[in-house]
Amino acid sequence: MTSTELLSTLLETTVASSAAIVLVLLLRGPVRAWLGASASYLLWLMLPTALLAVLLPGPQLVAVPMLAVGTPLQVAAQDGAGANLVTVWPQWLLCAWLAGALLMALRLLAQQRRFRKALGVLQQRSDGLWQAQSSTGLPAAMGLLRPMIVLPTGFEQRYSPLEQQLVLLHERIHLQRGDIAINAVLALLQCLYWFNPLLLLAQRRCREDQELSCDERVIAQMAGVRRSYGDAMLKTGLAQSALPVGCHWQNHHPLKERIAMLKRPVPGKKQWLAMLVLSVTLSTITGYAAWAAQPGRTAVTALSEAGTVYMTRVQANADDTQQQFELHQSAGTPFAFTLESANGVAWSAEFTLVPADAGKLRLQGTLKADGALVSSPDLLVMAGKPAAVEVTTPGGSSLLALQLLISEVGDNPQTASAGKISVEPEAGEGDPTTDLMTPPAYPKAAVENSVSGKVVLRIEVNAEGRATDVKVETSQPQGVFDAAAVEAVRKWKFNPAQKDGKAVAGAVRVPIWFDLDENVTHTEEGTGS
Repeated sequence: MTSTELLSTLLETTVASSAAIVLVLLLRGPVRAWLGASASYLLWLMLPTALLAVLLPGPQLVAVPMLAVGTPLQVAAQDGAGANLVTVWPQWLLCAWLAGALLMALRLLAQQRRFRKALGVLQQRSDGLWQAQSSTGLPAAMGLLRPMIVLPTGFEQRYSPLEQQLVLLHERIHLQRGDIAINAVLALLQCLYWFNPLLLLAQRRCREDQELSCDERVIAQMAGVRRSYGDAMLKTGLAQSALPVGCHWQNHHPLKERIAMLKRPVPGKKQWLAMLVLSVTLSTITGYAAWAAQPGRTAVTALSEAGTVYMTRVQANADDTQQQFELHQSAGTPFAFTLESANGVAWSAEFTLVPADAGKLRLQGTLKADGALVSSPDLLVMAGKPAAVEVTTPGGSSLLALQLLISEVGDNPQTASAGKISVEPEAGEGDPTTDLMTPPAYPKAAVENSVSGKVVLRIEVNAEGRATDVKVETSQPQGVFDAAAVEAVRKWKFNPAQKDGKAVAGAVRVPIWFDLDENVTHTEEGTGS
């Protein structure tokens, strides 16, 4: 994954997580009043759901890959300063993000170590619990890999037997639900999205809901202990340092809110069922919305086997790097191509061609630079008439100019009428020849108007027997059969030219006649080129 792709993913997940956080912050109060604290705690499932949904493969857009004609040609040398600026700014941003993530991780690690150091020497008790030498922030559940409950010094003297039972039940519920792991995930997100203030707010509110939910579970399991549980809360000391990975009494603990929650009725079975349904439903909707909002990923498919087929030619110029593409595709089938400019910017284009009114064609598409959307052109074009698109990146660092020419080929090439083919090699033995000639498609418009004609091509053939360059020398009528002839020739396999018994590059001149009457004969003799 490139730095640009990583930054794009970071941006997408930031937007999705921020939207989920805002939604939870808006709902947690009303939901808590309706269904209880555990319901508001379950709402936070929307946050990881939205993040994971964005990381999943997005909606696929089926597109046909355009075939590049020749190799990219750099027309002129460019000033290296501009190119370097274009290619390094994503790396600068990535380094800044990594530095911030590292600093946040060090900060949280320092808080974790400061809290642990303040506890003094821990001694394991006979009941499996651990005894600290201090009381601030305790009791607490801590330890991601080896969870444990740490009790304050003088635990038995500070709390009555019933209060001890309630406090230990509270901490055991934290361990049973995996709240330590949840807090570890929150700490990780705080490192990754250190630049997002909404994430810090979400971390605080989520841990508050976590404690309120745990209180609710304690009261639900032990009836008639609300007053004793409230007294136990008042005896617990606040921590001087935060515990990022653990469950403890923080220095900004919502004590008043927790004691007020003890007066609420305990949720019944119907409320528990309602909160589960609500949480799953909202998380599913949020995840689907985050997934569907992603830019579509392009999937490659084969050419459609039915419908009108169009020949699309594209000449792309990206910062004086030129490339030509061409493709036969059915109307409504997306097609795509990519081109890396001389400045190092990766341009990608995706278009869809659909019929419009008055015999015109609508060409709709998207143009992206290094994965970021730059433009969404929407053109009305005529078959056989050139169209042009020119866009620049937001900072003006890269320019893409497209010239498009669309011509109607007819129905599917496999079922179209074929022109009569005659091949005449250049003078001299050992020049390229071929017997593997797929007939060209007879253009639909020419069939409907009963038009016949002739195209003479000059074909450059490499030592592997592939056509590397096809030029139209003459065509009659002009422009009617050119595209069909060139398209057919590019699929031919040649016997390469020979020199001293070795295959070498060569050229061959090919006249192609297009006749609806298959009985017609041509006696014209070609001349060498």
